Amino acid sequence: MQIVLRGRVQSGKNDASRWLGLFNEAYSRKLGAAIYPGSLNLALDHAFDWSAPCFQPHMIQFQRGEYGGERDIVLLPCVLANLGHRKAWLWSTTIAAKSRPDPHVVEIICGVKLREAYALGDGDFVQFELPA
Repeated sequence: MQIVLRGRVQSGKNDASRWLGLFNEAYSRKLGAAIYPGSLNLALDHAFDWSAPCFQPHMIQFQRGEYGGERDIVLLPCVLANLGHRKAWLWSTTIAAKSRPDPHVVEIICGVKLREAYALGDGDFVQFELPA
């Protein structure tokens, strides 16, 4: 079973590029795929619940000790349905996943800069599928 969600592209703080650049080799090794050092922020119509039981079997835990960072990370595989069914991951620190100030926003990482590869701008819709 798949859960299909849709969000609008929005600008972020460019903080992901710093961390994904610094630990890029570790992320690529953990996920078994090249990771572009940056994320795509999507604003959903409703809050995203990282703790939903349907996601737990698919959740990837990335402990700070594994990669040398300051925070534990959670990742959830997804498929970008309207972007060529490209494989990607929702990405968050465990702290933000539990108490994000904007729980309707998710960050997506993958092997390319999505804005450039698909000519995305703020306000464009991206549809993604999550395993459940």
